[in-house]
Amino acid sequence: MLLVIMVAGIACASTSYALSTDRDKDLNVTARYQKSQLGNKVGSEANTTVLTGDVNIDQGSLKAHGDEAHLYDVPSKTGKDDGSKRIVLTGKPAHMQQQLDNDGGLMTADANKIDYNTGTNIAELTGNVVVIQQGNSEFRGEHMTYNSNTGAMEGGSQSPGSQVRLKFLPKNKSTPATKPANKPADGKSG
Repeated sequence: MLLVIMVAGIACASTSYALSTDRDKDLNVTARYQKSQLGNKVGSEANTTVLTGDVNIDQGSLKAHGDEAHLYDVPSKTGKDDGSKRIVLTGKPAHMQQQLDNDGGLMTADANKIDYNTGTNIAELTGNVVVIQQGNSEFRGEHMTYNSNTGAMEGGSQSPGSQVRLKFLPKNKSTPATKPANKPADGKSG
């Protein structure tokens, strides 16, 4: 059990942060079909848009793709329109990727459902979740929450049968020199 706790701690410590400049970019969405509904209910996610068919979302280096998406205006606690959105993307699988701040690597995520809030920068992934941080680590399980502000990840549950799989890649070592193609393996010439 102690080993599991230590591994989880290492995973959080080595997690990279999403590209911070993405928050300042336009949020662009394309799909085959769109239907929007404006609500008049104060204090709720009243304005909604449903997108179907080849849905693509991008904001800077953040790219997402799925079969269907629901976009919601997220009301501000101050009453001001801060422009945050909640995007629920579904697919077989839905896909999300983003460049990372600290090493420029790429984080990719696939799941049946990706629920992302542009205000909090928290993504909740459910169903056949696979998250890969290029050159660093992999996560596989049925549920994960990822905070791109802090790099924190949490997955699985305490339910019987719940299981997460983590894989940590070794640090890159210098590659050994290769033998010239025209010399035999023993180094003697023929």
